[in-house]
Amino acid sequence: MHPFFVRRKLYALAALGTMAALTACEDKRTSQLTIGITRDSAMSVLAQKIKGGGHDAFPNVYDRESYFTNGKTHEVLYFTPNNEKKCKDTVDVKKLTPLVFIDNKLFAKGWPAWDSISKALHVSNVPLEKKQGQC
Repeated sequence: MHPFFVRRKLYALAALGTMAALTACEDKRTSQLTIGITRDSAMSVLAQKIKGGGHDAFPNVYDRESYFTNGKTHEVLYFTPNNEKKCKDTVDVKKLTPLVFIDNKLFAKGWPAWDSISKALHVSNVPLEKKQGQC
């Protein structure tokens, strides 16, 4: 075998392993969300297994941010698996999953995606740790 092909297979195997590890850490509800799904449909998926009644329009969303850039609405919903809310609960930022919607359709999910999108849009993001005091 040529070293090039062996190296190529090792890279592919490493990438597959990394994707599997990242997916394993993801909440089951966020893994059910597919790119292109509407925000309302995403909220229906995120509302699964919430105990108690209530009419929360954004179940399992810890915080929200909206931006209007390049003629498009960008909304980021920070998902929490246990329905914590910003002014009521304290959650470690690492436990939140950002869901990025552009014009009401899911565009990306996860910190790496949101970090690259925010840089591309030149969004000056204030870290969530500093925002937790704002309600």
